[in-house]
Amino acid sequence: MRVLHLGKLCPPNEGGIEVFTYDLLEYLNSKGIKADLLCFGDKTFKENYKEFDFYSCKMNIKLNSAPLSWDFIKTFKEIEKNYDLIHVHSPNPLAEILSLFTNKKVIAHWHSDIIRQKLMYFFYKPFQQMYLKKVDRIICTSPQYLHTSKQLEGFRDKGVVIPLGLNPRKFEENQNDKNLKEEFKKLKNEGKKIVLSIGRLVEYKGFEYLIEAGKYIDDNTAIVIAGSGPLFHSLQKKVKNLKLEDKVFLIGRVDKVNAYIKNCDVFCLPSITRNEAFGLVLVEALYFGKPLITTDVYGSGMNYVNQNDITGFVVPPRNPIALAEAINKILSNNDLYIKFSQNAKERFKEFEISNIGDKIISLYEEILVGNK
Repeated sequence: MRVLHLGKLCPPNEGGIEVFTYDLLEYLNSKGIKADLLCFGDKTFKENYKEFDFYSCKMNIKLNSAPLSWDFIKTFKEIEKNYDLIHVHSPNPLAEILSLFTNKKVIAHWHSDIIRQKLMYFFYKPFQQMYLKKVDRIICTSPQYLHTSKQLEGFRDKGVVIPLGLNPRKFEENQNDKNLKEEFKKLKNEGKKIVLSIGRLVEYKGFEYLIEAGKYIDDNTAIVIAGSGPLFHSLQKKVKNLKLEDKVFLIGRVDKVNAYIKNCDVFCLPSITRNEAFGLVLVEALYFGKPLITTDVYGSGMNYVNQNDITGFVVPPRNPIALAEAINKILSNNDLYIKFSQNAKERFKEFEISNIGDKIISLYEEILVGNK
């Protein structure tokens, strides 16, 4: 079996979707499936990475976050005939349009709706509809997203829920505490309980509400937010204005998140819109047995990963007091903490890349057998 994945960024980029895609491709190849990746990069070349081949195509322009590349088009036309099946990671308008011109079976891997680019979507929607009509199956990463996506209306009968997953091997690497920033080490040495959140500092992540929660958390608890982005300075200013410099810490971008997750006490994702389609970092926190706090965002897969009162708490979005109450309750009740921690480690097993990869292989076989 030969499968061509159409993705966005090429290795070694480590966005959440890229990390999942690379782990999946590595696993598929380990199972005897020739799975390769066509993606966008700074220049055009072919290379091998983690046991799979990828075709990097020079990006000419990015239009409202959608990469465009002549080389992507040319390479696809040259190589698609060598594969049995095309696996498109959406949203990716150029890849989706190209899939209309192949006679091969096509799978749509629906990571997210097109949300922010409303004007572009108005013009693109007819092409998206043609794409969804053509594809044989649509992989959604959670039942919540499948059942609430307006863009998938009329196509839900093609849907199958397969969550994102990760290779646990990566968590055994880069855990060296020496990689921690001094500010984080200082909090640990002072015996503080650390609530960690990681993500790009943009509005939909809801970090402003987690900062406000700092007013209501116990004195022996610290909130650490790791990440960079356009809201860094305004969030810093908010911390200062609320006089929370001794409770809330913005430490900027961190390269190796494993060590931080391993050394925190609770992991929180306070997102406020379904731009947070899944929250792959939550799976990383499960591996380390960290109780989770997420927000009840309609249609988001966050609460497919985090099960309320089993692996942590799900609280209303945009509610600092609810965030703080969840934090205080987990950190003040040792029995509850142990329960959530043990359940988190058990829950991770569902998201191991071997389990996810096997489900996707079964889907490939189902589609290709149906094609005979």
